Amino acid sequence: MRAKTLTEVWDLIHAQLCYQLFITPIHLPIEKEYRDFAQKACEFFVANRNRSINLDTPRHHVIHCFEQVDNPQAKKVLIAHGWLSRAAYMSRLIRALHQQGYHVYAIDFPAHGEAKGVQLTWTDAVTILQRTINQIGPFYAVIGHSFGGSMLLNTLNLACQFPEWGLVQEPERVVLMSSPTRMRTPVSKLARRLKLSGKGFIFLRELFRQHAITDLKHLDFRHFIRQSQTPVLCIHGDKDDSISPYESAIFCEQYRHGSLELLPNADHISVLIDERVELKVCEFLA
Repeated sequence: MRAKTLTEVWDLIHAQLCYQLFITPIHLPIEKEYRDFAQKACEFFVANRNRSINLDTPRHHVIHCFEQVDNPQAKKVLIAHGWLSRAAYMSRLIRALHQQGYHVYAIDFPAHGEAKGVQLTWTDAVTILQRTINQIGPFYAVIGHSFGGSMLLNTLNLACQFPEWGLVQEPERVVLMSSPTRMRTPVSKLARRLKLSGKGFIFLRELFRQHAITDLKHLDFRHFIRQSQTPVLCIHGDKDDSISPYESAIFCEQYRHGSLELLPNADHISVLIDERVELKVCEFLA
């Protein structure tokens, strides 16, 4: 009995550690092959944005604005970056869309880019996206890479189900780039990487429930696809070993308004610097 109790205590501690790692972005040095891109992206960002809006609720985050000075009525596009990334790394897409005549707004989530903080929960990310869409929108399109795309999907999903998560006006187009469409995918991947036991994984799921604003079952994308008619473009590299292309494929198979663009020889990061992405996104929004 004592051994069982000690085992369960360890499993709980292990699960708590896993949860903390899941919500704590640990920014490692940029891979050598992407350093030049990262530097140029940040330089473009600083030189070309019109302004940045700093907001403190629910946690500090920053909205960078690339506006059409000569056309205040231009359509708006919202961009959400991925985990361990930043708004500046979406610069190629921002530039392409701005050249097409859109107002572009890019978020630095808490603990990323120019935003303060050390942790970011999915509930805070969704809250930030919902408030941004309602207060700065309406947005003609929303675009997210990896984590950012997943959180946009969660935002739209909850908006379909609950008045308190409603959007004043839903976007007309959605683009998900290399995004997990099922919340359990990144959670399960981290659990396997940290070698959680079966009991530890149960504890981990319970920790997510305790910190959630809603039952995690409500994040199942089937709720969204039953109610929405918004066109969604899923772009995924066929060499992505961070988030499997299956995530995009299964969503588009089940959502009749979804379309999949599988890019040969592209991976999770290279989609940020792939001209094909810019062309396909601009074509989709046209």
